[in-house]
Amino acid sequence: MADSAMTSRQSALDITRRLQMAHFEAFWAGGCVRDHLLGVEPKDYDVATSAKPQEIKALFPRSQTVGAAFGVVIVHHHGQTTEVATFRTDGTYSDGRRPDTIQFASAQEDANRRDFTINGMFFDPIRAVLVDYVGGQMDVANRLIRAIGNPRARFAEDHLRMMRAIRFASRLNFDIESTTSDAIYNLHEKIKLISRERIGVELKGILATAHRTRGVSLLFSSGLLADIWPANLQAGVVNQWAANNGWLIKLPPNAAFEISLAALVHDLSEHEANDQNFWPKLQSHFMLSNDEISSAAWITHKMGALPQWTKLSRSELKRLMAHDYFPLLEELYFYVHDDVPLRHYLTELKAEGVKPEPFITGEDLIAMGAQPGPNFKEWLNLLYDQQLANMFADRRDALVCARKLVADKFRRQ
Repeated sequence: MADSAMTSRQSALDITRRLQMAHFEAFWAGGCVRDHLLGVEPKDYDVATSAKPQEIKALFPRSQTVGAAFGVVIVHHHGQTTEVATFRTDGTYSDGRRPDTIQFASAQEDANRRDFTINGMFFDPIRAVLVDYVGGQMDVANRLIRAIGNPRARFAEDHLRMMRAIRFASRLNFDIESTTSDAIYNLHEKIKLISRERIGVELKGILATAHRTRGVSLLFSSGLLADIWPANLQAGVVNQWAANNGWLIKLPPNAAFEISLAALVHDLSEHEANDQNFWPKLQSHFMLSNDEISSAAWITHKMGALPQWTKLSRSELKRLMAHDYFPLLEELYFYVHDDVPLRHYLTELKAEGVKPEPFITGEDLIAMGAQPGPNFKEWLNLLYDQQLANMFADRRDALVCARKLVADKFRRQ
């Protein structure tokens, strides 16, 4: 019989209890403890324990040692997956990203090798006791991002931690403690050694937060943005951002990534935003998907057309509205512009239908005696534009116009 489903919290609680009953130390660890202190429901729960990977697997046969080299086991328990890691210390970091070796250790040693104090706490859910070797509770209360131990050593070990610090500051609306901030500024060029894919993930994380503008400002002030951006940021561009980050700051907390990316590129450099050759470079630089980059490029380009909407014909505007990315364009436009007349006009056009089935098809033209050729596309586009402009009451009206087009063509021959 299949296991009955649990929530991720219940599963992590059950795993912790079973480890403790087997006489191992076991705690909830990392971000879930921080979120618990902030009164936020964690997205997932991690467990840290004194049990070795094979001892974890003996207790939970349905598990995978996906990170065996780092003492990490994925436990499948009652419909949930929970990461369970053995307490450890890390050896040297020769690649600036991951330790070359690890050694199993005590809970305190494990806490001391982690990145930031707010992520270095443990919680015993069985006894409801916080285990804090690094001062994380105080930093949560003071809303501070602080590296554990020597910040320069932490960032020298794993260079990506510099961007993670800014992502946490942006996500939580915390300040970065001064010594930690100084270390990022002094070591920011090390970020160039990190894979672009990993940097892209962190940048997306920053743009996905409610305080994304603050996050990007921290990237600027730390020097990181100039290091990660595909084009060299000139002083004028930096000053432009500092003086007028016009689109990004107007986005709501839940704005889609594509909208945030379009706003960021615009605010950094309008010249790059309107250069269609720039967007493929951005895609390969941050390993973004085709849809992410094509939608961001399209809405950025079309943002210049919408302010001129009174100059567009009804059919031109409807064709624009029929595009798959138009909902994103519409969102961004009204975040940036308070254009009540256009909002009312778009509502009117949507009620009419912006992508109706064409009244006239190629088969209709052939039935009228027309031969497929260069005129076909021209006639079909003309007839569809007239349909979008409400020039036909119905298909019967459109057929009358189509027959006249074909007949006129024959008379000219």
